[in-house]
Amino acid sequence: MSTTIRVVIADDESGYRNAIQRTLTLMPECQVLAVCKDGQEALDECLNEPPDVLLTDINMPRMDGLELMRRLLRKEREIQVVVLTVNEDDDVVFDAFRAGALGYLLKTSTPQEVIEAIRLAHRGEAKITPKIATKVIEDFRRVKDDDENDDSELYVLSDRETEILELIAKGMRNKEIALHLSIAEKTVKNHVSNILKALQVNSRTEAAMKAVRAKLVQGS
Repeated sequence: MSTTIRVVIADDESGYRNAIQRTLTLMPECQVLAVCKDGQEALDECLNEPPDVLLTDINMPRMDGLELMRRLLRKEREIQVVVLTVNEDDDVVFDAFRAGALGYLLKTSTPQEVIEAIRLAHRGEAKITPKIATKVIEDFRRVKDDDENDDSELYVLSDRETEILELIAKGMRNKEIALHLSIAEKTVKNHVSNILKALQVNSRTEAAMKAVRAKLVQGS
């Protein structure tokens, strides 16, 4: 029996909201908790009843998708976020990942790709539109070249924090990490907070990317 995946949808275009709802009827394991027309409404719904996956646009009234993700991050909610947008501006793409997005799809994606992105996000894995993935890879290579000429960044992590960072890079959630290491989930959360501070990042996704780039952990 499939595990239920609870989803909140946030998009200001009523026609596209309806299209996404129809798409998700093709997912027998999907339970749509709320369909929201702006970021503020989505934030309220997510804080009231946290979904497993938030599917959000970027450009929305009252609160855009980036601010929505940042506010959820500050609440330390373990919600996997998949961006679904027409926006492919470089700055917006990278800001989305820094804000905690796990997946990034363009609205030209097929229903099957959207469904796959939600299922992957629920497992802590990323789904990125190829065009967006190319941007991320190019930026990764550019920063990597810069880092080879810069020895100024030193990150001091304990053995346990390094171990947890390895598991974060593999896409594991706090609960899964706690079970894997036989420690309390609250202890994992404390370690994760310390890791984010040490790496000077705002999200688990950014921490994983930075850790691989700095060779703190092995890339998958």
